[in-house]
Amino acid sequence: MNAKNLFLDGTKPELEEVLENRERRVSFVQELLRRYPQDAVISLKCNIPGPIKNNEGIQLLFDYGRIKLLQILAENRWNIEYEKCLKLPTGPEGFWVIPKESLLVKQKMIEFEEQRLGRLFDADVLDQKEGMIRSRSRVELGYPPRRCLICDNDAKICASRRLHPVSTLQKQLIQLLEENMAELEAVHLQKKQQCQQ
Repeated sequence: MNAKNLFLDGTKPELEEVLENRERRVSFVQELLRRYPQDAVISLKCNIPGPIKNNEGIQLLFDYGRIKLLQILAENRWNIEYEKCLKLPTGPEGFWVIPKESLLVKQKMIEFEEQRLGRLFDADVLDQKEGMIRSRSRVELGYPPRRCLICDNDAKICASRRLHPVSTLQKQLIQLLEENMAELEAVHLQKKQQCQQ
C-alpha cells in the first residue's frame, strides 16, 4: 500500500447515498439483534476523512482492522455466531455477532481503537435491552471520549464543528499509515501465509 495515494482515486458517494447506507446499517443491526437477542453486535468501519470512501488502499486498511478484530475474538476464545463484511461505495463495513455481554465486548473494542492504527476505525458495539437497540459507549466504562487525530480534543466535537480542514486530517492519516506500514504489511503477510496453509 502506498499511503500517499490513498486519497487520489476511489469511490466518492453522494451525501444521499451515505445517509441511505446509514439507515440500511441501522436496519441490518436491528435485524441481527432480532435474530440474536442475547448477543452483542460489533460494527466495524474505517474513519476516512474526505469524499473518497473506498479504494484498494482503504480496503487494505479495513482488512487490517478485520484481521486485528478476529485476533481479539480468537484470543478471548469468543465464538462468532454471525459474520458479514461488505465492500460498499460508502466504505467497507463488517458485522460480527458475539454471544458475550456487550460491555465486555466494548472493553476489547476500546482497547483496539486505542492502538495506533486502531484510531482509524470505529468499532461500535450494540445490543438490545427491553427491545431497544443501544450502542455501548466508552463513557459507560469510564473512558474519555475518543481524541482527535489533530488536536487531541474530543473527536466528535472537532468533526461536528469541522474544526480541521479535510486536507489536514488526510495528511495526518497518511503519516500515521506511513509510520505503521511495517505493522500493516506484517498483518497482511501473516494472513496470506495462513491462507496458503
